[in-house]
Amino acid sequence: MQFTRFTDYSLKVLVHLAQHPDRWITIRQISESYDISRNHLMKVVSFLTRSGYLKSQRGPGGGVQLKVNPCEVHLADVIVAAEGGIELLQNSTSRDAETPAQPGLNALLDAAVTAFIDTLNGSNLAEIAAASQAPR
Repeated sequence: MQFTRFTDYSLKVLVHLAQHPDRWITIRQISESYDISRNHLMKVVSFLTRSGYLKSQRGPGGGVQLKVNPCEVHLADVIVAAEGGIELLQNSTSRDAETPAQPGLNALLDAAVTAFIDTLNGSNLAEIAAASQAPR
């Protein structure tokens, strides 16, 4: 399973903002911190704002901040929203008469996705941000 850059950047933005809860952070600052194109980040920030995760403020002293409590944000929710869902197979049932359905395989892959989501829901954004700041 591989996520898109969009999802990767969404997670990085959220972690970065959770690490700086009392500051307005600009897209430029995030771009420079992670060496990510500002153009890509504009789309990510727009998505995260529309999804209710961020608030934004224009002008001097503006930027973006978390709108939600980081203790209430689970990565699975962000990933599912950014990816439009998580499926290991494009079609869980075969509609092509020449390709038989694989119910045993589908059930196994569905269980794997459920376990993956459960694991991601085992921690929240606040815990991940704190662990990312811990000295190594």
